[in-house]
Amino acid sequence: MQARLVTRPRRQGSTRLGAALVAIASLALAACVAMPPSTPDDPAIPASPTPVFSDIAPAPTTNGPTDPPVPTTAPGEFSYGDTVTIHTDRGSTWEVTALRSIDPADDLAAMTGGVPRAGERFVILELEITNVGVITTHPMHDMTFAYQPDGGPFTDQNSASTAAAPNDLGYIYDFAPGDSEVAQVIVAVRADDPTGSWVISPSESGIDAATLYRWR
Repeated sequence: MQARLVTRPRRQGSTRLGAALVAIASLALAACVAMPPSTPDDPAIPASPTPVFSDIAPAPTTNGPTDPPVPTTAPGEFSYGDTVTIHTDRGSTWEVTALRSIDPADDLAAMTGGVPRAGERFVILELEITNVGVITTHPMHDMTFAYQPDGGPFTDQNSASTAAAPNDLGYIYDFAPGDSEVAQVIVAVRADDPTGSWVISPSESGIDAATLYRWR
């Protein structure tokens, strides 16, 4: 719609006021033009993982022995309820019984206020874990816990940064030799991913298919 020009009697001070208004409008326009375009969050784009827990004990400064103090279990495939003994790259040794997988676990995560992001669901591993080594440490420093939907990628314990499980492994400060806990690990996967299996890697730095302990 075209504006209509109307002539009014000139008032004292109107030139300065008009100039000020023009200057303000120019600054506002420049600010709008200078702002970069924003990109909305897309659940299809993986976010950078960040750990849920920052208050577990720091990683030990001295690693444990290279040789495990107790006999260990060879990597392979296991059934829920099976117990394995894992010696990690950090020199800690753990006895782990994977009790069950809960998929989906959205209702459990809701107990701690966790809500999955759009297009995702939560999966929880319940396990019993005992430090059968000789150093005080935390399993999240020493191992990678991950869920792999059949035919899909691994998602590790840092991939559920929006939630904690009701009895989360991260709630435990550290494990001294002999300490044992029944705890949960939670991850987020895409809502349309098929069910899969849980794996534990004896390295916290990554997953090597040759050294995985897998439960189905």
